[in-house]
Amino acid sequence: MSSEMLLADKYLSIINERGKKTLPLNRVYHNMRQRGLFLKAYENLYTNKGATTVGTDASDTIQGMSLERIDSILQALANGNYQWKAARRVYIPKANGQKRPIAVPSWSDKLVQEVIRLILEAYFEPQFRPSSHGFRPNRSCHTALEHIKKTWTGTKWFIEGDIKGCFDALSHELILKLLGKHIQDKRFLKLISTMLKAGYLEDWQYQQTFSGTPQGGVVSPILSNIVLHELDTWIETELLPQYNKGKQRERSLEYRRLSMRRSRAKQKENWELYSQLGKELHQISSMQSHDPNYRRLYYCRYADDFLLGYIGEKSETETIKLQISNFLKGLGLQLSEEKTLITHAQSQNAHFLGYEISVSWENRKLTKNSKGIKARSINGNIQLRVPRDVSTKWVQKYSQKGQPHYIAWLQSFSDYEIVSTYGAQLRGLVNYYLLASNISQRLEAVYWACLQSCRKTLAKKHRLTSGDSYQRYFWQEQGQRKHLRVILERPDKKPLIARCGELSLKYQAASTYVQDPIPEFTLLGRQKELTKRLLAEKCELCGTEHVPLEAHHVNKLAALRQRWQGRKSKPDWVQWMLARQRKTIFICRTCHQDITYGRYDGAKLV
Repeated sequence: MSSEMLLADKYLSIINERGKKTLPLNRVYHNMRQRGLFLKAYENLYTNKGATTVGTDASDTIQGMSLERIDSILQALANGNYQWKAARRVYIPKANGQKRPIAVPSWSDKLVQEVIRLILEAYFEPQFRPSSHGFRPNRSCHTALEHIKKTWTGTKWFIEGDIKGCFDALSHELILKLLGKHIQDKRFLKLISTMLKAGYLEDWQYQQTFSGTPQGGVVSPILSNIVLHELDTWIETELLPQYNKGKQRERSLEYRRLSMRRSRAKQKENWELYSQLGKELHQISSMQSHDPNYRRLYYCRYADDFLLGYIGEKSETETIKLQISNFLKGLGLQLSEEKTLITHAQSQNAHFLGYEISVSWENRKLTKNSKGIKARSINGNIQLRVPRDVSTKWVQKYSQKGQPHYIAWLQSFSDYEIVSTYGAQLRGLVNYYLLASNISQRLEAVYWACLQSCRKTLAKKHRLTSGDSYQRYFWQEQGQRKHLRVILERPDKKPLIARCGELSLKYQAASTYVQDPIPEFTLLGRQKELTKRLLAEKCELCGTEHVPLEAHHVNKLAALRQRWQGRKSKPDWVQWMLARQRKTIFICRTCHQDITYGRYDGAKLV
């Protein structure tokens, strides 16, 4: 690992330790001006899908990324004249039919934001609460759902919380105030302040930003977590202790009375009465379901969505909702009335992170508990399910007029890429819903529609009959269900295998969640190949040594392969990237100019 990367890791390690002890940070602006931090930022950003997306400055993109560009940013920061550019605002569709505004920063701004994010994450991550799961290392939607599943047993009411326009409503003054409690560096805080106020361009009209962190900005998630950490802290230290009382529910009076009668019947060897009373005991609860001296409140948050579970009366959940609403007003935020719902856990489904959440309740079903005693063990257990509309949406994605249909735009790709595309989509969906108890019921139709659409796309491309396509592409392997498979042979290398539909639709009952896990912050890691190649000072195309290198990026190898498909000869740089499966090539300036201005294929690259 280079000395620059070691210095960067050492600095992040130091501020991580200070964060654990909640000690203040000084000279952050001075210490962030390290080339190693910007190299780490480049490593983190270059694989993102939006890395090649252009902001408001067409000349400031990831293309031509070099050490020289990093040094120019460092010099501007050192001189105190680094200027944030206005972001380009675009809109992406939301699930409810509305559109979400996204800000696209320029590449230099992305790099600086990522360095800021690295520093803030290293310091604040040890201080964040266990109830927070969004945009954090070693946390995910699954850790949030597994926490709910394992620890919320017996919940009577759910409060589905949603903060209205959270990212757009965050107060700049509040963000800087919260940062200022820990970071005693005016230059660093000013850098963040000017970033927040940089504004955006929409239809080529400049718009100033008076509040909020831009969605799509690299540093926005950590800033929102810093603000909402105040909500997490208040709920865990004040609201939960206020509503949690009693060690366990009191025994039901009727259950105790019947138990005593059954014990006496046993002493008198009245086995007929003993058996009858046993059947009656199985019909009633052993605990008081409405014990006024027992209350439990649970809390979990992912980004601006949160869920609370409560064991108590509905009137009390209304009070809890009002208390949270009032606290959020103190942060300048507002609960969304149409999305913040109170649902009965046994008769209704709460919706959180794409899952339906409810509590199972069946008095007639007896199972053996951990002690081997027959009991109504399923009562009160949290159930995670796939919503019906998820299945409907994905089946429609692969269908036309109610039947699976080929996808025309995929026919120009190779068989390997077609199966890989379908397989990646299906694996992503299945892996996300493995915690759902009804995954087989809900996603079986999606499996069938996806496999048939993939098969029909391949058959349409090669003009195969239905039988021929089944025979050529469907495989049955031991331990795996019947699925599509394509093998791509490679000289002197292991073949590449693309699969679609190989995963089993099996409910994952076993949980990997550990209660209140200690956050792990990986600092001293292996230097990525990308940085080694950039620092090598050897052109990967012409082989010239001891020259400054520039990076040429492509968004997708599949698009590059499609562009040159059918041509007898491909340029050296295209052959290099395809042979090594790399979206980035580091070359000298002369080679980069030849690629950029079409001296290889006669057309300027976009």
